[in-house]
Amino acid sequence: MPQAWLPTMADDPERLELLTRCICRAADLSRSPLKHALVPQEQSGDSWILRLEARDPEGHRCPSHDLELEIYGSAADPSLQLAWASDETLPMLWQGRHPVWMDGTSGVSCTRPDDGLALETLARRLRAELIENGS
Repeated sequence: MPQAWLPTMADDPERLELLTRCICRAADLSRSPLKHALVPQEQSGDSWILRLEARDPEGHRCPSHDLELEIYGSAADPSLQLAWASDETLPMLWQGRHPVWMDGTSGVSCTRPDDGLALETLARRLRAELIENGS
């Protein structure tokens, strides 16, 4: 069983809060002018599944821009998966050492969609942050 490396509310609420802020800040920078809130779906010490809820600069919800984010792997080599929450058929991004776009329905490798660069930027920022902080 992998050693727990992601914080949980029960184990480390302060570190959990710091990582939550880091994720939202990275999303805000990568997908400007949208603002993001993190909504946990499942959390354990070796995997997180969460939703990044998007709002416009005036604070209105933009559900069509919400993302599902999964973080797993190890602190030294984390993997991320980003998918559009509103449409499971859209391409999703797997980010390990390199980005890989996959068809949302079949999982077959595909080219980056026109609006995919911001997601790649977000995934690279998050992965670097996780490695740097040894989360």
